[in-house]
Amino acid sequence: MKLLFKVGETSLDSTEASALINAASESNEVIVDLADHVDFSKLDASKLFALSVESKNPKLASLAAKVAIEGFPQQKSRKPRAPMMRITQIQQNKSHFVSNEQAIEELCSQKSLKSIGAAMILNALKKGNRMTLRQIAVNAVNELAFRGEVSADSACFRGFAQDADGNLKPILVKAGESKAEAYHASPMYVALREGLTQLATWGMVETHETTEFGSKERELDANANLLRRVVYQVELTDSGLKTAKLWSDVTDFISRRWSERVRTKAQFVSAA
Repeated sequence: MKLLFKVGETSLDSTEASALINAASESNEVIVDLADHVDFSKLDASKLFALSVESKNPKLASLAAKVAIEGFPQQKSRKPRAPMMRITQIQQNKSHFVSNEQAIEELCSQKSLKSIGAAMILNALKKGNRMTLRQIAVNAVNELAFRGEVSADSACFRGFAQDADGNLKPILVKAGESKAEAYHASPMYVALREGLTQLATWGMVETHETTEFGSKERELDANANLLRRVVYQVELTDSGLKTAKLWSDVTDFISRRWSERVRTKAQFVSAA
């Protein structure tokens, strides 16, 4: 058996893979579930017994006995995933032109996360500045918490936790941990991604690629700080700036819509 390692389209040998995991991962363990790679329908207990005798491996013999009694585990059925659209792949739809007033009217008429995300992006970038989606999310969630106009049970706070100074920061998943409460599975993240897509379709935002070194989330050694990652900053176009300046009560809209997304008592009971 030969294990192959890749990062995107770049192939790594075992030494390079081990160094990368040790430098940038919270855990030095990588769990490989063979059910993802092995077709058990092509193997039977007798073949396992033969392999155990040939390799003189008593654990393999025990596994063969277990399989003879219980059968092989069912191979996991995989649901096809729709490919995630990268930020740079989002393009303006020139056939769907809307005026600044029409854009605000359409967002106000929607009850979706998309409308909240678009509003937060317009509000955060109305001074002509550039920010990443994560920066917008962190600023927005802390402002909502500071203003106190949104319930602590609002969905906007999912995916965030307080640090030692009382500031809300994204929850980043470590190896082996559940992604259910992570920032990248949160309503805030979904809202900003979908809102960005909507604004880009209308030609109201543009993205700028930049490179960051290391990680802002934890202390790393000198070698790990050499690791690079590409992030995308978002900026409003002239049309986006006009829309943002025209939308005078956008902060009230954001607070009101997040206030409508609150966990109910029934949800607390089901989660218990």
